[in-house]
Amino acid sequence: MNMNWSGIGRSSVPSFPSGIAITSSTSVLLSRRRTPAIVALSQGYVHDPFLTVPPRCGLRNEESRIVGGQTTSMNEFPWMARLSYLNKFYCGGTLINDRYVLTAAHCVKGFMWFMIKVTFGEHDRCIEKGAETRYVVRIMTGDFSFLNFDNDIALLRLNERVPLSDTIRPICLPSVLDTQYIGTNAIASGWGTLQEDGKPSCLLQEVEVPVMSLQECRNTSYSPRMISDNMLCAGYPEGKKDSCQGDSGGPLIAEREDKKYELIGVVSWGNGCARPGYPGVYTRVTRYMDWILKNSKEGCFCEQN
Repeated sequence: MNMNWSGIGRSSVPSFPSGIAITSSTSVLLSRRRTPAIVALSQGYVHDPFLTVPPRCGLRNEESRIVGGQTTSMNEFPWMARLSYLNKFYCGGTLINDRYVLTAAHCVKGFMWFMIKVTFGEHDRCIEKGAETRYVVRIMTGDFSFLNFDNDIALLRLNERVPLSDTIRPICLPSVLDTQYIGTNAIASGWGTLQEDGKPSCLLQEVEVPVMSLQECRNTSYSPRMISDNMLCAGYPEGKKDSCQGDSGGPLIAEREDKKYELIGVVSWGNGCARPGYPGVYTRVTRYMDWILKNSKEGCFCEQN
């Protein structure tokens, strides 16, 4: 994670998606990957015979507030997923139920799905100890294009259900679809680079950034045409804090009044990392809730309340 980026997309595989960092600038539009029956949420828990007590979504494991792109506490964000391609880390993702992970389309489009490994319950990605691993059996994307990064969202169906626990737990999904989150201090997390064009972090990082209105974002150094209604911008006018390469596909979350966290964005792209005038750009999750629920109904959603 950086408070800075490079180009478009924030990933990290042999030529692919992005990270959180605190740093300065340089310039290019980049993704943030490291290049290599529908049940409404308001209805609550969907019965799963494998679970005796339905775990709750969106519960953060430790209140160690980090604002400047620092290391998280162990398993602080239990919904965090790490994507590897050919056993090389390149993107993040978010567990939304026991069978599905939400990520960025640019992290998976054109990839051989059977080569994507998803790891859960991890803090230090350089020591794969006690982590839970699954493989992707199906990728679902919408009308995504690498030309404009609009609709940069994808669902991954896992080969087996993930055992939910205190250290592996889904994020809550938005229930109020017209919420704009303007002014909300949201949190992005990932193992991406700590500075533009740097190396990915071994330890999971987090950074807190304020959500902008669409009009504010279109008034930044980006061309207004680049920012669609399906996008959400978060960051400071002076830069300094941002997601970066390797963070692509990871979560942007916001705390609700009940102290649970909900997923409001998916790390997508930006011009460099943490550059002044170029906030981070995320896929706006509320725009895709019908699509998400329709395509992930085989999964067991946790209690929402």
